[in-house]
Amino acid sequence: MPGSAARLATLLWALLLVSAPAAAAWAGPVGSTDGPADVALAVGLTSAAAAATGWWLRSRYRRDADGGDP
Repeated sequence: MPGSAARLATLLWALLLVSAPAAAAWAGPVGSTDGPADVALAVGLTSAAAAATGWWLRSRYRRDADGGDP
């Protein structure tokens, strides 16, 4: 059974996939330059995706070190 890090990573990815189309629907054009809020959103989403991937890989590594899946 996957650990809590894997569950959290799955939840974060699911939330990202569910919210991404809705975010694109209400986003307005900002011109050729992104505003501070757009940059902050991009940094935040990228950081969350990196953390979720790191936790997932960490849980996979620990599971493999323990002898594989039960």
